[in-house]
Amino acid sequence: MFNPKGNHLLDEQLVVSGLEMNIFGAIVGAVTGHNQAKKNNAKARENTKKQREHNRRIADKTNRFNAEKFVIDKANYENISNYNFETRKTAHRFQKKQIRFVHAQQMKQFAKSNEIAEAQFGLNEQGARQAIESQQLSVEDMFIQQQYEGESSLSALKDAYTEQAFNVREENTKLLGIKSKQRLGTASIQNQIDSLMTAGSFQKQASLVEGLLEEGKASLGQAGKSRAKRQQSTAAALQRGMIGLEAELTGKRKQAGIELAQLNAESSLAITGVGLNLEKINNAIQNAEAEAEYNGRVISDNIESFINQAERNIDNIITQKQYADMNTQAQMMLEPEFPGYPPKPEPPPERIFIEAMKAIPGFVPSPAHQSETAPIFQGIADVADTLIGMNIGGGGGAPTVGVDRTSSGMGIPGSVAPNTNLPYYGPSF
Repeated sequence: MFNPKGNHLLDEQLVVSGLEMNIFGAIVGAVTGHNQAKKNNAKARENTKKQREHNRRIADKTNRFNAEKFVIDKANYENISNYNFETRKTAHRFQKKQIRFVHAQQMKQFAKSNEIAEAQFGLNEQGARQAIESQQLSVEDMFIQQQYEGESSLSALKDAYTEQAFNVREENTKLLGIKSKQRLGTASIQNQIDSLMTAGSFQKQASLVEGLLEEGKASLGQAGKSRAKRQQSTAAALQRGMIGLEAELTGKRKQAGIELAQLNAESSLAITGVGLNLEKINNAIQNAEAEAEYNGRVISDNIESFINQAERNIDNIITQKQYADMNTQAQMMLEPEFPGYPPKPEPPPERIFIEAMKAIPGFVPSPAHQSETAPIFQGIADVADTLIGMNIGGGGGAPTVGVDRTSSGMGIPGSVAPNTNLPYYGPSF
C-alpha cells in the first residue's frame, strides 16, 4: 500500500507504472468483452436457428407418426373388436350347445330317476300285496286250524257223550241187578220166614199133640202126687218146648230180619253208589260240555284276536308302503327346467376416434442479445475512474493505489472496481 507520509520517487514511479497497467488492462478488457459479446451473439443466433429447424423437423415427424399411429390404432381396434365379437359369438354358440347338452343329460337322469321310482313303486306295491296275502293266508290257516280244533273238541264231546252213555247204561244195568238181587233176596228171606213160620206152627202143633199125649199118658197112670207131678212135669216140658220153639222161631225171624235189613242196606248202598256214579257221569258230561264250550270260546277269541292282529298288520303294511312310497317320491329327481340361452352378444359401440392434434414447432425465444458496445463503455469508464483516482484531473491528495482481484475478475493489479450497476461481459475464469 502507498503510504502518503513516506512519499518518495520510487513510489511515484510505481504508481505511474500501475496506472498505465490499469489503463491498458481496461482497454484490453473492453476489447475482449466487445469481441466476446459479438461472438456470443453470433453463437446465440446460430443456436436459435438450429433449435427452430430442429423443432420443425420434430413437429413434422410427430405429425407423420401420429397420422400413422391413428390409422394403425383404428385398424387394431377394429380388428380386436371384430375378433372379440367373433370370439363372443363362438363362445355363445358353445354355451348354447353346452346348455343343451347339460339339459339333455339332466332329462336323461330325470327319465332314469322316474324309471327307478316306477320300479320301486311297483316293488313296494308287490311287497305290500304279498304281505297282505300272507296275512290273509295266515287268517285262513288259523280258520282251518281252529276248525280242526273245534272238530276235535266236538269229537271229544261226542266221545264223552258216548262213553258216559255206556257208563249210564252200565250203571242202570247195575241198578237193575241190585234191585233184582234186592227183590230176590227179600223174597228169599220172606220165603224163609214164611217157611219158618209154617215149620214153627207144625212143630208147635206136634209139640202140643205130643204134650197132650204125654199128659194123657200121665193121667192114665196111678193117681196121686206122682201123677200130678208127671202132669206138671209134662205141662212144664210142653211149656219149655213151646217157649224154646218160640225162642228158636223168634231168633230165626230176627236173623231173617237182620239178613233182610242187611240186604236192604247193601242194596241201598249199591243204589247210592250207582246214583253217585250217575252223578259223576252227569258231571263228566257237564264238564265235557263246559270244556267244549270253553274251547269254542277260546277258538272264537283266538280267531277274533288273530283277525284283529292281521288287520293291524295289514294297516302297518299299508303304512310302511306309504312311507316307502314317500321315501321313493323324495328321492325322485325334480324335472329339470330349461335354463334358457344367454343373451346374444352385441357388437360393441363404435369407438369415436379423434385425430391427434397436429404438432407445431415449439416456440424458441429470440436469443438474449449482449451489448457489444457496453464493454467499450465500461473500459472507458474504468479508465476515467482510474484517472480520477490518480487525481490527474487537478484534484489534490495522493491517490490510493491498490490491487483489487475481485472486482474486475481479471486479476489486473491496480485496477479499480467497476461500476456494479453495469453488466459485465468479460471473460470468466
